[in-house]
Amino acid sequence: MPSGRRQDNTGVLLLFHFILCQVGLEKVPPITLLTLILQACVFTRVVALPWATQSDACISFDTVWRKQQWWRIFYGAIEHGDSFHLYYNMVSFTWKGMLLEPELGSLDFLYLLGVLTSLTGATLVGLCYLLGTYVDDGFYYQCAVGFSGVIFALKVINNHYLRGRNPRIFNVTVNIPSGYVVWVELIIIQLIYPNASFVGHLAGILVWLAYIHTINGPLTRYAGQALGYDRPYIRRGEIYMPRGAARENFIDKVLMSPVTAGLLGLLIALYMQWIPRQWMQYLHRTCVNADLVMRQKKYVALVLPSLHCYSATHLVYVVMSLIGVGYYLEKRLGGLRFLLVTAVVTVATNMMYCLVMYFVLPQFEEFADLRLFEMTHKCFVGFTGTIIALKIIYSYYYRAADYIFLFFQVPIPKFLGIVLEIATLHIILPHAWVIGNLCGCLAGMAYVVLMQLD
Repeated sequence: MPSGRRQDNTGVLLLFHFILCQVGLEKVPPITLLTLILQACVFTRVVALPWATQSDACISFDTVWRKQQWWRIFYGAIEHGDSFHLYYNMVSFTWKGMLLEPELGSLDFLYLLGVLTSLTGATLVGLCYLLGTYVDDGFYYQCAVGFSGVIFALKVINNHYLRGRNPRIFNVTVNIPSGYVVWVELIIIQLIYPNASFVGHLAGILVWLAYIHTINGPLTRYAGQALGYDRPYIRRGEIYMPRGAARENFIDKVLMSPVTAGLLGLLIALYMQWIPRQWMQYLHRTCVNADLVMRQKKYVALVLPSLHCYSATHLVYVVMSLIGVGYYLEKRLGGLRFLLVTAVVTVATNMMYCLVMYFVLPQFEEFADLRLFEMTHKCFVGFTGTIIALKIIYSYYYRAADYIFLFFQVPIPKFLGIVLEIATLHIILPHAWVIGNLCGCLAGMAYVVLMQLD
């Protein structure tokens, strides 16, 4: 990851010659090719970029951590110091992409690149902090650019996991143990190109170790299963494809859940204010309370406020939870019935909330710092009560399954999971009031009772 830029495009021309004449454009997998084209376009500045110079995008502890310019982790990865830096990186990346992408599939290769890019940048920042603290404070300000760290991580994956293929250095077959290849290449690059970022390359190797032993382990597989997608993963000597992965992948399952996808789109569009202004006047109901429903008879408040989120944290929780529970319920109930059930439990949750705030809590002079005259005006905001109700319904239809928190499957009793989730919501989202979430729990239980009576 060099620190300077020469104003020439010789490396870009050599790269195009390599792809078109040596490899063949038709042999390069799609994600590999798109990544290559993206980085060539960034270097040649044929597209407008959010940064002006290399120093505006490079990764260092000072810029990323102290100045909190987190976007540099991604921008710095696709920026290069000079055209030959770009040429070497993209040639190396092309060979690795041609091996890995057909094995994993394009979607999972894209996932792998995203994980490795973010973690390599974060690891580089962490290494610069440690070196700056214990070696020389100049490391705090050492800035790096380039895709080299990600390529080193991919190199180790190729050499270590796809065994049976001869290890290569600079695309030359070498007769040394595959475990030593990446360390030998790290030293050779540093000797040939002293300006290269040794720390950046080392970060890529460390990310490989982390990816193999933790990130590529059960945690991400559980997350994938909670999303309804059992992601392929790499293990020593082979790439394991879960049963049915060839028939149905993540995109297929998203397309199989149109109602869930539509709800997610509506929630996000309302929060981001992407809805046309002439429609927003009808959708802008951000609060439900007993006074609106019981006294003013504004029954539209039983539905519309549930579609609004009052903060980014609130939105993230709702989206992730709806992804987790929505897919399974829509798959079990069908799209129209799932939509109907969601609408019914939303209305039921908000109606129960209004009844409790209008008839029950006024029996007490004060409740949770609410005085008597405030109770009918206490707002309940958002979709959290509906999500709690849907999780009760999910527990009824999937009795043997683990509890879903966000989109993770957690091996705890479902009743305990509901209690812990309501308590967590009360702490992190106080405006999504605990009484409303408890009413969501009651609405879900009422649905289950009705199903059992039927």
